[in-house]
Amino acid sequence: MASFCGAAAQSGGDEITVTATREERQRLDVPATVDVISRRQMEERQTRDIQDAVRYIPGVSVERFTSATDPWKNLGGFTVRGVSGNRVAITVDGVRIIERITDGTRDLIDIPYMRSIEIMRGPASVLWGADALGGLVAFRTMNPQDLIRGNERGWGARLHTSFDSFTRSIVKTAMAGVTISPNAEAIFSLSHGTALQPTYSTARADGGIWTCPTIRALPCNITDPFRAHNWNGFAKFVFRPADNHELRLTVEHYSKMTVATQLWDRGIVATGSWRNDNFSRDQYLERQRATLSHDWTPGWGWIDAIRTNLTYSPQRRNLDSYRYQTGVGGTNLNQQRLTYDILDYSEKFYQGDVQLTSSFNFGPSRHVFTYGFQGDVARTDYYRQGTITNLTTGTSTTTIAGGFNFANATTTRADFYIQDEIRLLDDRWTITPGLRWANYRMTPRLGAGYQPVPGAEPREVTSSRFIPQIGTIFKLTDVYSVYARYGEGFKMPTAQQLYLSVPNACGAGCSLIPNPTLQPESARSYEAGFRGRFERGWFSIGAFHTNYKNFIQSFQTAPDGVNMTNINLSSVVLWGIEGSAEYRVTDDIHVHAGFSYQFGNQRSRPTSPITAFDAASPFNGVLGLRWFKRDWNLDGEVVSRFSAPVSRASVATVYKPGGWFVLDSFVNWRPRENVTLRAGVQNIFDTRYFQNLMGSYPITPTTAVAQQNPLELQVQPGRTFKASMTVDF
Repeated sequence: MASFCGAAAQSGGDEITVTATREERQRLDVPATVDVISRRQMEERQTRDIQDAVRYIPGVSVERFTSATDPWKNLGGFTVRGVSGNRVAITVDGVRIIERITDGTRDLIDIPYMRSIEIMRGPASVLWGADALGGLVAFRTMNPQDLIRGNERGWGARLHTSFDSFTRSIVKTAMAGVTISPNAEAIFSLSHGTALQPTYSTARADGGIWTCPTIRALPCNITDPFRAHNWNGFAKFVFRPADNHELRLTVEHYSKMTVATQLWDRGIVATGSWRNDNFSRDQYLERQRATLSHDWTPGWGWIDAIRTNLTYSPQRRNLDSYRYQTGVGGTNLNQQRLTYDILDYSEKFYQGDVQLTSSFNFGPSRHVFTYGFQGDVARTDYYRQGTITNLTTGTSTTTIAGGFNFANATTTRADFYIQDEIRLLDDRWTITPGLRWANYRMTPRLGAGYQPVPGAEPREVTSSRFIPQIGTIFKLTDVYSVYARYGEGFKMPTAQQLYLSVPNACGAGCSLIPNPTLQPESARSYEAGFRGRFERGWFSIGAFHTNYKNFIQSFQTAPDGVNMTNINLSSVVLWGIEGSAEYRVTDDIHVHAGFSYQFGNQRSRPTSPITAFDAASPFNGVLGLRWFKRDWNLDGEVVSRFSAPVSRASVATVYKPGGWFVLDSFVNWRPRENVTLRAGVQNIFDTRYFQNLMGSYPITPTTAVAQQNPLELQVQPGRTFKASMTVDF
């Protein structure tokens, strides 16, 4: 695999995007800001996971959870332009990924068989669904020809293995593409990975500015140990019964088991005079998918293409924990008890998508209409049960629906969309208006143990809304162009946000209660920019301004002043500047750069004071140099990342991290035609820095918070090493 040849052949400005228009376009030719992470980039930078994938994209990030409720150190979702969680849609080949609930994760995606990752910044609701309020992250899987590559043998295969010192992970992947007949081909992939808990070389054992509570059983720079292993199976069959028909059947199965041993409270006496002894906590993640796709070019004149996708995708997260405790006082003295907790959360998606494309000329203008239907039925189920068994007396007590319990629900979406790509002045001016009619219905299903709150009983929620957007790009010359875009976004509350109900969950007399008046979130976004594409490089710089209404904030004081609920913030306003560029100094030396700056304010009520929006990131960027030694089959890259300090926070008590600078380096060597060796060092100087705190960490915490979720575990990875080998056949 000649990675260095691929890098020379295609610059970042020529990369293809589908997310912006649902048609293949070069990303600098669409009136939107889209980042494309290619298969080549993932391989050369030895991408470990979704957090690693966006490491070099300023303004986009993924956080890692470290609280006591998440000993598995899960990755969260994507944060795009300061907006995170379920407000950013995540898809694999257009199929939705499970929503995140409290203390949950959306990291049910593995990298080995991904062909590309596209990140569209700002609302992407018109073409990809109302949930893409703040952006879209679209994963695209490999095709058989990515391995066969027109080989006369009719097949191609690859073996790959990699190591990453941060989690001491080892990944082994085997994949093959084969031509079954002149009209059929397939790709198969199987991957297995193992990992341990992350190591933070720059974290401080004494807890840093928080100090480390003496009652914590672990130093504040060490996390609970765990062992994880995952299996990832993927297959895609492609059949072309005629020149104008293509059928694809794609099957995925991803599973990950993580077994953690909670040690931070080992030996500590809990409420009721029980000493915490052994505490084992298991997490099982699973995502399955079967998608049948059909591409048809009927040749009817008024319809160029019809694309149909039907998908069934069950996804789940199951937690099991076993805590052994010893009685140390009163009637519990010398008694043994076992606490067994389970939490099962799942979403089953039945999804259909029909897209039609029609093109025609009308006077001096050329039109490409993209229109269709996108709908799904999602069944959401949440079940929690805790059982306490006194092993000495044999008595047992079971409680159902604890934690962050909410009513199960069935959500139905039925959307219609249309977009017209209008080209004028010999294709120098493109105008792209679009419209989506979004229809939602969420029907609650009360599970075992759910306790409704009088006056706030779960009820069916429906909503319909037209969502418009319009973009334009004008080529000033053969080199320079300007673009602008207006887009709206729309996001229904999740089942947990609507139907959360847990009595006495926040203290005596304080309950988590539903908010039946919770409104959908909405956004209006404006952006504009200037671009240039030269013979040896390109650049793009732009500014955006987004106004979010009814932004949902969890676990706030209810109107009764006693209980806790979810509320709509009056408004959140975010604006910023972004840019990226690449230039080939010579055929063997390339430089690339990017930056992002965000500024945000929020207002909780129309009459409330304006405060800073903590998720807005300060000025940050990347600067890299790529070099090639072709006669040695050798190439490499040095990349620097940097950030200004956080200067604004919603309240004075929030911790504001300082600025930082990090240097990474990668080398790729092909000793034989079919063998590629890679090595990398990230954070070469072992820099200590914080990123993605988003205002959730105070300067002075409570003892319980410092004990369970030390600030030091939020430091970013120190110096880590990577190595991999790829053999192509």
